[in-house]
Amino acid sequence: MLRHNIVRKVVPCAIILLLIFIFLNPIGQLTWTLEVEPSTRLHVPQTNKSQTINVQRTTLSDLPTSTSERTPQSAAEKFFVFSPKCKIPYVDALSKEFLDMTLPMPFKACTADPDLFSVSYNRETKYYTLHLHHQLMRTHFSNYSDYACFYYETMAGTNDSFAIARRAQFFEADFIVPRHFLGLVASCNDIRNVSRVVQADAFSFVQYPGNRNETSDAWRAEHYPSVFLFGIDSMSRMNFHRTMPLTSQFVRHSGWYEMEGYNKVGDNTLPNLLALLTGRSPKWWSKSCNLKTTGCFNYITYLWDHFHNAGYLTAYAEDLPSISTFNYLKAGFVRQPVDFYLRPFLMILEHVLEAVEYLGSNYYLGRRHSYSYIFDYARQLIQRFVHESPKPLFGLFWTSSLTHDDHSGGANLDASFVNYLEQYKDYGLFNKSIVILFSDHGARYGHLAEHASGFLEERLPMLHIYLPPGYRSRYPKVARALKLNRNRLTSNFDLHLGIRSIVEQIRPGIDFMKSYSCIGCRSLFRVVPRNRGCKDANIPVHWCACETYVPVATTGLAVRLGRMVVYRMNKYLAKLNLNTDCQQLYLGELLKAKRQLHFDDFGVEIDPPHGMEVYQLEFTTTPNGGKFRTLVSSRKQRGERSH
Repeated sequence: MLRHNIVRKVVPCAIILLLIFIFLNPIGQLTWTLEVEPSTRLHVPQTNKSQTINVQRTTLSDLPTSTSERTPQSAAEKFFVFSPKCKIPYVDALSKEFLDMTLPMPFKACTADPDLFSVSYNRETKYYTLHLHHQLMRTHFSNYSDYACFYYETMAGTNDSFAIARRAQFFEADFIVPRHFLGLVASCNDIRNVSRVVQADAFSFVQYPGNRNETSDAWRAEHYPSVFLFGIDSMSRMNFHRTMPLTSQFVRHSGWYEMEGYNKVGDNTLPNLLALLTGRSPKWWSKSCNLKTTGCFNYITYLWDHFHNAGYLTAYAEDLPSISTFNYLKAGFVRQPVDFYLRPFLMILEHVLEAVEYLGSNYYLGRRHSYSYIFDYARQLIQRFVHESPKPLFGLFWTSSLTHDDHSGGANLDASFVNYLEQYKDYGLFNKSIVILFSDHGARYGHLAEHASGFLEERLPMLHIYLPPGYRSRYPKVARALKLNRNRLTSNFDLHLGIRSIVEQIRPGIDFMKSYSCIGCRSLFRVVPRNRGCKDANIPVHWCACETYVPVATTGLAVRLGRMVVYRMNKYLAKLNLNTDCQQLYLGELLKAKRQLHFDDFGVEIDPPHGMEVYQLEFTTTPNGGKFRTLVSSRKQRGERSH
């Protein structure tokens, strides 16, 4: 009975406390600020008097100082961004100390067997043909004396929650794929034991669109740049250079621009992609509808909608459909959001093909790596509408399978991705298209996130922008702006405005909704102010890399500050007359503690203004096991040693 009463009290109180924190915080983070003055007297649990208060002082000098990427020669070159309002310290991505931390897991090939099926495309008839290579059955699968081959059509359901695989159809020779097929799964089985699969494979199809004005498309393709966005999940700009050297070398060619001060605006993928695609945060959109409610994502206007209205074809493909951006703990789309949408095809594959988990995700589906379906789909689009029958295209292609749960996963993606880029180059992608290679954020947990540079790793995703020669000639101010913006503070909102400006350039009279105005945001395709802080750029303070934090010991003063925060939480509950219903909270475990760095105008680390140190704490409480994050300001008391 006693335990039952405790549970009855703890659960409602935990919920109330969580709601209080969310309600009070304007940016949606569980963040409190507590100033501890020398004269402040708080009734908190006392530490052992014999215990020495020791907070490890990790400074800028503790960050990597090797110069393999560039050699700092001035104060500004020791920072990614250096201005009165923002100083983001430079981190050498290729420092030797990262080598052991980013050693990749062994790369695994999906299969060594030759392809029993293949697909070709007829440019004249605009039909795909599925080929069955009977000769291979005789030479490589001779142990199967009798076999039968089938195909299953993959179809989209009425919404994102399901897809359909039509009943198996028998075929013996080449099969001309009907125009309405989104994709298919092909399989050959042993007749004596139908459950015994000889080989199964899957193919998606970029079908030629009907009801298009070919003359208008040809003119648009000549005058409008296609826009391709390639995204790699959880990849900081430092870790990109560290784990993907081949791709890093590719994007150093003429026409590419890297943004070293590109700062994320949210915790995980959804808020950062929404900011890029819509210019708004999930919190802002939630004012209009609940993002978990079916149909809400269709209510929102995206970049692909603007490009569609300007006459572009649109595409969106993302691997790992079970945890994809708009579907993980969300309802996804009711209507297909773009012209070419790969999700239904991949959903079928997760159910009918063998999926092998490795590095925390579905490493491969069937006979191919999960990411290959995304970049193969992009290649088809480039073949069809950039190389063969030019049409303006806007496409987003996103992969998480190798990098989401492994900060060294980029090393396994590197060679394959560069191979795709080279193929895209052969099909003419870089002749007239704007190409953006980007990420949502860096490592949020694991060894890399816990490193002295982890604060910056998490907050500075990679961003590389390619402008084709003709575009650079026509809009030299854009090229100049990207060059100047390289080491200035920018965000997803700025990138959104930059991509949106492409539509404004080709359709000067277009009228964007006034509700999309973003105070402080600047188009990345224009020169952004040099003296710009996170508040100016609409970057929430918790994700701001301008105020850099470094890890400190989770003992001594850090523990005392954690106890003070929990004490104030209890006081606040009492103020709301909830102390009789809620159990008193105690500090459980101090998970992380970080201290803010301060620099002078010359980039030299200095003591905090007015002696007020700022700490970022992450901790749990008992008895409810709640997890909280807070900012604490602490003034050094008289006679106390520097810490």
